[in-house]
Amino acid sequence: MKKVLLSVAIMLISSIIAPAQSSIFNNPNNESYFGLRIGADIACPGNITIDNFGISTFKVGGGIEFGGIYNIPVVANFYIEPGFKLFYDTYSIKDDYIKAIGNGIKSMSIEKFGMRIPIMAGYHFDFTDDIKVSVFTGPELEVGFYGNGETKGKNIKVSENIYNEDGGMNRVNLLWSIGAGISYKHFYLGVNGGIGMLNMLNNDYAKMHENRVSLNLGYNF
Repeated sequence: MKKVLLSVAIMLISSIIAPAQSSIFNNPNNESYFGLRIGADIACPGNITIDNFGISTFKVGGGIEFGGIYNIPVVANFYIEPGFKLFYDTYSIKDDYIKAIGNGIKSMSIEKFGMRIPIMAGYHFDFTDDIKVSVFTGPELEVGFYGNGETKGKNIKVSENIYNEDGGMNRVNLLWSIGAGISYKHFYLGVNGGIGMLNMLNNDYAKMHENRVSLNLGYNF
């Protein structure tokens, strides 16, 4: 009798655990959905490099982004997630560099407004019906609509378009993003880092890449 009861118990436990384990990697209820995202950016401009010599010129900056995504299941829990976001980021030039320039200059900063089009490929692990953890990676196109460089000092305040010929910066960037997120019911929390792959300086002798870390909150419909 004990053997029979033990066998029945094992069968019952297996019938509960097996579907749960299966849905972690292959949830049969996967469906496409839209999501809203709002995020805080950490702008991380790299060194200006001339002839393989790097000059640490910029401070880490900050910003925000806002937009939406569309999650498309492909196979099992693998998905593709294109998105569209608007962003505003700003960062400044280091004090030591400003002192070297002199001429009464107190601060120099850059601000950008534009759009981002990420196309992420990822996989989510559905530990329960309510809790999902995802990892993802993919390219992200960034296009600046507005870019302003501002110089301030004693009796000095100059603003210029950084995207014109004299401004010296390119408006298009391409980043490769890697990140992870967790969803609880309809709510989402994620973090991702983007590695800039294009030279953002509009000249032939110097290079600078812009990287970024973003923390996102969201709601999935």
